[in-house]
Amino acid sequence: MNFFCAALFAITLPEAPGKATTEKLCSACHGVNTFVNRRETKEAWTELVEDMLRRGLEGDDAEISEITNYLATNLSKDAPSPRVNVNQTNARDLATGLGITENKARLIVKHRETNGNFKTIDDLLKVPGINMRAVESKRAQIDF
Repeated sequence: MNFFCAALFAITLPEAPGKATTEKLCSACHGVNTFVNRRETKEAWTELVEDMLRRGLEGDDAEISEITNYLATNLSKDAPSPRVNVNQTNARDLATGLGITENKARLIVKHRETNGNFKTIDDLLKVPGINMRAVESKRAQIDF
């Protein structure tokens, strides 16, 4: 089973060299939300990719090196967190991207479907049941 995925949701991998290879080789499994918010050292990413190779990830040495370098550069502990478009993202990916429960994310999606797209953070905070502190803490990552 592969660890990475090319199925791009509104939560996306950062644009950088190696993105296409990461998506191409890792497309048979689960969504990008599984690892896009993960932050690891190069050593930790290397170990993870090696584990995925043992589980069936296929690629030549250059591709595996490209994936590892991409992850270590763009999803390192020092890299900025990815952006979340609250007007395009499904509930599962909203939950992951905003660090909220799927139930809360479903409230956001339902509100969006009923009332139209969000234009500002204040619109998002009008969703009944949403924790203002949780949303405010992710403000810099939220796109409309």
